[in-house]
Amino acid sequence: MSDGVRNEEAVTGRLDRIPAQAQEVAVEVAPELEADPMEPAFEGNAEVGGVYDGGESGFEAVGQDVQPKTFPHLVPERHVARTPNFADALLFLVLLLLGVVVSTGGVGLALHLHWFGLRSFEQAAKSTPVTLVIELLIYGIALAGAVPFFHMVWGKGYFTGLHWHGATAFRLRYWLVWTAVGCNVLAMAGNWFLPFPDHAPIDKLFGTSSDAWMLACFGVLVAPFFEEMIFRGFLLPAVATGWDWLGERMTGAKPRPLDASGNPIWSLGAMIFASLMVSAPFALMHATQLGNAWGPLVLLYCVSLILCTVRLATRSLAASTLVHSAYNFMLFAVMFAQTDGFRHMDKM
Repeated sequence: MSDGVRNEEAVTGRLDRIPAQAQEVAVEVAPELEADPMEPAFEGNAEVGGVYDGGESGFEAVGQDVQPKTFPHLVPERHVARTPNFADALLFLVLLLLGVVVSTGGVGLALHLHWFGLRSFEQAAKSTPVTLVIELLIYGIALAGAVPFFHMVWGKGYFTGLHWHGATAFRLRYWLVWTAVGCNVLAMAGNWFLPFPDHAPIDKLFGTSSDAWMLACFGVLVAPFFEEMIFRGFLLPAVATGWDWLGERMTGAKPRPLDASGNPIWSLGAMIFASLMVSAPFALMHATQLGNAWGPLVLLYCVSLILCTVRLATRSLAASTLVHSAYNFMLFAVMFAQTDGFRHMDKM
């Protein structure tokens, strides 16, 4: 064999060995690069809106530019921030309590100065305008404090943090309205098969036609929004996250990742447990208005389970709010028909 052939084989052999040697040196110098090879892709996701399509490259072309793709099913553990959690829910309840204190003080001042002709708390409780103003004041104070506070804590918009997702509700609007129709069919069946009181305390608020119109507007436009915010916006995610968090601590499992929109992905057990737990205070909140009758409370519990299912299935608080609002609208529509346009309230 000639010297030229031997030299060529020696050079080729060295070139073949270079990649393996370089890999060994890279691992020794920067072993952390091997631990999380997908890390750079996630750091780019916060600023670039690429979409992962299952390809191998990790990039896609957007116009003339090359953009990193997102990997919604592979969010690093340290990026998982599941909100709202128990602390968030507790803080919102504190804000509601602050609203109760302020509104109660306002009623006391009105009684002391005899504003609006008020003489006693009993008189105020029987007044539909006063009752609605008090509720609106409680909700308004809580919301006024919650929006800037949680925007600062979460580092994102208040409704973004609550997973409002109004576009989802709009896209599913027909399906959601039919869900509300199903809730009303359930309510009619409940009236037939469950014991309902002949005269509940809430009936006293429907004293006049104007009272009925005010209650209808409040029940369709205001109450569903705030009730969904409390129960399906804060409490439901907090309980579901708490369930999964306890399971992770007990088993040593890693936290579940967030989806592409930043929504927590809860286990089935967490969603079932949270729905069952949250529906109880939702029903009990209306107990006094319904005379503590167990028939309508069971019905409200079932309706709450449906609302929780909508919120969890769509991952949209706006979706459950739309169902709740449409459900109330149909209830008042039936009442409107029964009373000849709220002109004969004695027919209720």
